[in-house]
Amino acid sequence: MRLLLPAVIGCLLLTASPALAADPPLTVPNAKLAASLKCAGTLKGSAKQPLMLVTGTGASGDQAYAIGKGAFDAWGAPVCWVNFPQFTTGDIQIAVQYLVYGIRTEERRAGRPISVFGISQGGLLPRIALTYWPSLRAKVTDVIAAAGTQHGTTVGGSATCAKGCPAAYFQQAAGSNLLKALNAQPDETPGPTSWTTVRSATDETVQPQTGPHPTSALKGATNILIQDVCPGRQVTHIGTALDSVNFAAIADAVTHKGPAQVSRFPMDICANLYAPGLDPGTTLALLGAANGLTSSQGGAAKRVKHEPKVLAMFRHRVAG
Repeated sequence: MRLLLPAVIGCLLLTASPALAADPPLTVPNAKLAASLKCAGTLKGSAKQPLMLVTGTGASGDQAYAIGKGAFDAWGAPVCWVNFPQFTTGDIQIAVQYLVYGIRTEERRAGRPISVFGISQGGLLPRIALTYWPSLRAKVTDVIAAAGTQHGTTVGGSATCAKGCPAAYFQQAAGSNLLKALNAQPDETPGPTSWTTVRSATDETVQPQTGPHPTSALKGATNILIQDVCPGRQVTHIGTALDSVNFAAIADAVTHKGPAQVSRFPMDICANLYAPGLDPGTTLALLGAANGLTSSQGGAAKRVKHEPKVLAMFRHRVAG
């Protein structure tokens, strides 16, 4: 009996360990999850690691891929993306389940771990996914988050939503209940996954991006300010995704062990505004149109009067 007791206690401790807890179930019907996922290129046996592209608020995955297609084609890796409900303006607690499904499916089809790149809310969603669905951490080698709303934005505020806002607007505001729950977790960069963030000081939508606590930066990540690499560069919120510094970070992170390192970036990184494969004139026009598109689609989205209640699965503590 004495010999069995330590083993029994050990089993009980392992069973209770948050790190070994089962992933929470997905509440979205499987048919909807499957219909949301799209891919370009051959996943199985690809020469370059497959990438999951995660769009931001006010846009579909299709639109995000179309804007960056030239860069993705030049990079040459297969890319998957998700079309989230309501142009990614709905409850983030629902949207993240689509990403969980997408990561699982892309990794299974590829037969190897994938990398993830997201812009704005698309930089926040992978963190939520890997925090609360621990099994995903072994499926993702790198997360590169551009202009992510990791700690909320101070732009806008309660006055903007006095007559209601899309759910995701409330949830990405500084001090939201969802972000309080997420940021109370023990690790901002969970698992063996390598984390890189990229941000712009001139971001007009997600702030603060400078000072002691940049909202897009994460503890445990390589945190890159574009203006530290290319001083004086003016980069918009959406423009962060297509910037040459951001794509250098993606390329460096996915081709090396660990997060991106600026010291390995091309010497002429600041000679070009945008990623390889993107025409400057066309890209400038696309960025202008994208700003209008996301504003229009966000403005037409379903509005709520208050932030959605934080679900129980996002309130419990998860080991890093």
